[in-house]
Amino acid sequence: MKAGKPLGSKVKELVTIVTPRTFLRWLQADREGKSQKTENQKSAKTEAAKGGNRKPEEIHELVIEIRKETGWGAGRIKGELYRLGYRTIGRSTINRILRNHGFKPEPPGDPDSTWANFLRRHASTLWACGFFTKPVLTMRGWVDYYVLFFINLETRKVHVLGATPNPDNEWMKQQARNLCIFFGELDTPPRYIIHDADTKFTRDFRETLKSEGIKPIRIGPQAPNQNSVAERFVRSIKEECLGRFLVFGEDHLRYLIGRFMDYYHTKRSHRGLDYRTPEQIETGEEPEPTQLLSRADLVCHESLGGALKWYERKAA
Repeated sequence: MKAGKPLGSKVKELVTIVTPRTFLRWLQADREGKSQKTENQKSAKTEAAKGGNRKPEEIHELVIEIRKETGWGAGRIKGELYRLGYRTIGRSTINRILRNHGFKPEPPGDPDSTWANFLRRHASTLWACGFFTKPVLTMRGWVDYYVLFFINLETRKVHVLGATPNPDNEWMKQQARNLCIFFGELDTPPRYIIHDADTKFTRDFRETLKSEGIKPIRIGPQAPNQNSVAERFVRSIKEECLGRFLVFGEDHLRYLIGRFMDYYHTKRSHRGLDYRTPEQIETGEEPEPTQLLSRADLVCHESLGGALKWYERKAA
């Protein structure tokens, strides 16, 4: 390219490996690159003259730490530093620092408005609900029963409201009334209830909840991750309990669910609760820590014919 540049337009008579147009485009790109480099160098000198690069290591670290902790963009970081009295750094400098460390200069949207942050902020007054189904052998043959449940996002405590083979509008309205009575007995009543777009969550069901000051939040279609806590409970009760049994009649179904719920609340640890149980979250009671534990120190308990198992320490 260096040899061909002095030839100008006469290069057309010599270039054969690429087209003359391509070679001229390379020359143009090379000129623009040098021009941009020169402009950047001038900008850097100007910023240095203004004091923008004072203590570069400290301010770089500060900008990156703020970005990691808050997710803020350059404008918000500049405003925070300005409020704290550091007023010799510009937005373009912050943008460059972020870019050099692999961050997008201006992250799109407000990071505080994400769905995950909404769930975290309102966890204590936020419940999710859903249905799971189980085939039940009745006098009329096999019938799918729909079980309606509600789960608190902070404690993972589950309230199974009812089961029916026909969850029509009248049944759902009655369940909403029963639910309001249940919530009225809680120390911290819910403000929001998440549910999916299932048509079984009828308008009357939603209006009944609203009349008690509870706001139903319908998640988007085909978006189970927005109701992941409820979805995880469905998986647990099916894999660990109901999927292991043939159910004979509604009473049998209710018995199995009742035994599993006792296990779920008091014996089963939950990763989302730092491996504690919902009961431990509510009461704050935990076993004394131990430095050493062997199998001889433990007793294995079972329920539902061994479908559910848990361990406890032997009495001293």
